[in-house]
Amino acid sequence: MTAAFSTFSEPFAWLIRGMVEYGWRDATRSRIVPQGAFGGFDLSLLASSQGRDGLVLLIPAVADGRRCHEDESYSFEVQLTRNDAGACFAVRSPDCNYIQEFSYDESNPIWAAGYIHQALTEYVPEFVRWRLSGGELTWAQRQGIPTVEPEPCSASLATWLGEQSRLHRSLDQGPQQGWWIGDRPTAGPTSGAHAPVGAIASMGNAAGIPTQVQPEGLRLLQKPATALSTMIWVHAMAAGCAALNIISTLAMFGGKRPFAVVASVLFIAFVATMTWLARRGVEEYREGRGRLWPWVAIGYAGLVPVCCFGGLPVAIWAGMRWQDERVKAFRR
Repeated sequence: MTAAFSTFSEPFAWLIRGMVEYGWRDATRSRIVPQGAFGGFDLSLLASSQGRDGLVLLIPAVADGRRCHEDESYSFEVQLTRNDAGACFAVRSPDCNYIQEFSYDESNPIWAAGYIHQALTEYVPEFVRWRLSGGELTWAQRQGIPTVEPEPCSASLATWLGEQSRLHRSLDQGPQQGWWIGDRPTAGPTSGAHAPVGAIASMGNAAGIPTQVQPEGLRLLQKPATALSTMIWVHAMAAGCAALNIISTLAMFGGKRPFAVVASVLFIAFVATMTWLARRGVEEYREGRGRLWPWVAIGYAGLVPVCCFGGLPVAIWAGMRWQDERVKAFRR
């Protein structure tokens, strides 16, 4: 395959070249997107982490000539990862409620950059309009953006990028510097092109509020995760009642009923410990990751006597969803 630039023909090299050819500017040193450019890219993390932290896309919070001064700009992490269809770039931004995957095709290596450019030039202005109209993301929406398992770039590419940064050389000057070699690759998608297979689409809803359309496996876990979380808080409320029981027992009987007091104290300690552990399990369950902790949350909801009549159906439902083939295909 023709090299993207210098001697590099790997996914990140093609992504960088593609972003440059679509008009993105190198903002690695300044972290400022020049006037007139839609966005810029920061390669510092990619160079220092050998690709695992990916590159960062910087986009001013501007739409229709108006700037959202509350936000000023948005950062999108782009990491190389892998799904059932093969290698892909995961683009995520909790501040924009955005997660999307773009397939990397070795036969058309620059296309991924084209799809990313197209998706963000459509999504960010829509998000800015929503923010300017008073839209606010909730804490849950920000926390709901899953992480990915990143893959590295080559050590030689990371070293070369770090060297260019130290020499104050911008990658968007690649064509002028003669780094771009070989024939110009096939152009990427234009407006209206269809997203590649395996992409997670982000779109606006009927009210114009940007929402994220999650993979089916991840989407199937959200409602059971909420139900498990509810059961955990019900147990926590029961622990609060146990604390009140201790106070009332001591007030009414003094130290004449030590067994009741000790039992309540042990129950409170047990619930506090299990609530802390189960909350971690719910977080991993919601994101479709982990092996042990999701089952801790499921078992806690169904086995503890305090609310097992309500928790047992929830635990069965959550366990069946966790074992669903569509979820297994997504789990990591």
